[in-house]
Amino acid sequence: MKGTVRILAGLALAFLCWTSALAQDATRQAPASAPTLVQVGVIDALLAGGYEGSMTLGQLRSLGDLGLGTFDGLDGEMVVLDGVVHQVLASGHVARPADSLTTPFAQVTRLAAPQRVALPAGLDLKAVEARLDAALGDLNCFAAVRLDGRFASLTARSVPRQVPPYRPLAEVAKEQSVFPFANAEGTLVALRGPAFVRGLGVPGWHWHFLTKDRARGGHVLTFVLDAAAPAQASLQTLRRLELVLPQQGLSGLDLGRDRTKELHAVEAPQ
Repeated sequence: MKGTVRILAGLALAFLCWTSALAQDATRQAPASAPTLVQVGVIDALLAGGYEGSMTLGQLRSLGDLGLGTFDGLDGEMVVLDGVVHQVLASGHVARPADSLTTPFAQVTRLAAPQRVALPAGLDLKAVEARLDAALGDLNCFAAVRLDGRFASLTARSVPRQVPPYRPLAEVAKEQSVFPFANAEGTLVALRGPAFVRGLGVPGWHWHFLTKDRARGGHVLTFVLDAAAPAQASLQTLRRLELVLPQQGLSGLDLGRDRTKELHAVEAPQ
């Protein structure tokens, strides 16, 4: 009997050691302090016309100091930079919204220990994305980028505020205002989602822009880096995702169908 007790005690101790090792391994892979992408809402809800804000900008700023998104009623493009929320209106001009304003969709993070990626002069958007993907290596994770530089050309857009009953985003985007920039200096903020986030977030790179004086900007459609000025991007790998759904839920929205084509139509130049 004593021998049996000793065996059982030994097995229990071994099991405790094993489970402890598993927990420690999980912590090593994704520690709570690791850089995290915090997302408010889901992209398919926005595509379906879910434009009602669910989190205040004050709350959003407490969760990250770099990011992008939109505002209640789809009132412009959001650029979060250095902890400040910028609202690019349909005119292309930038406002500083109150912390009480809300957002239906936004993504924010912090650049804790970014990797520096050299970018040769004259690269266009697709070439820059290819360089960043190569530096990232693992395309099945999230990423964030800040790029300060000069741009030979850049095209951005914003959309006008909507009123209920809300139309799908693909229809609203047809009325977007487009702003061409030439020899512009400013900052690009980008977030990258892996392919498996379809419906939840935006697969691939998603870019927003602010001029150096923070007076103009928008959602980026195209850009080309200055031919005489190499640039450097700050690239942060993100392996933790925190999703915040609206308190009122997502009822009443058609989230059952594949909206990939709608997202492509919204993201691509018109």
